[in-house]
Amino acid sequence: MAKGSFGVSFDKENDLMSLFMEGKKAKFSFDLNFPKGDVVVDFGFQGEIVGIEFFNASSYFPLLKKVKSDVKLKGKFSVQYSKEWAQVSLEVFAPGMEKSVVENFNLPYSKEIILRN
Repeated sequence: MAKGSFGVSFDKENDLMSLFMEGKKAKFSFDLNFPKGDVVVDFGFQGEIVGIEFFNASSYFPLLKKVKSDVKLKGKFSVQYSKEWAQVSLEVFAPGMEKSVVENFNLPYSKEIILRN
């Protein structure tokens, strides 16, 4: 299971939220098209997930509609890897939010294929 120190940025005007592992660089990104909006997954040089961007973020996290644009969000995510899937658990919170936003996603994953690119 991958855990670490994560940063969060939220652009309310463009409804874009990014969670990223601090200090890690992405080797490449993979765009997934979902009905709620695109999700971009960033992979590091060791094949690990180092970031996730949500387009149309408030459709995934409706509580973000209540967040003021100048509020600094905090978040964390953990990833459990299997041979073909990665399960990503996210938690996002901000001062003034009644509760944190928690979501779980299963994403296609193959470390072998990622390391070849």
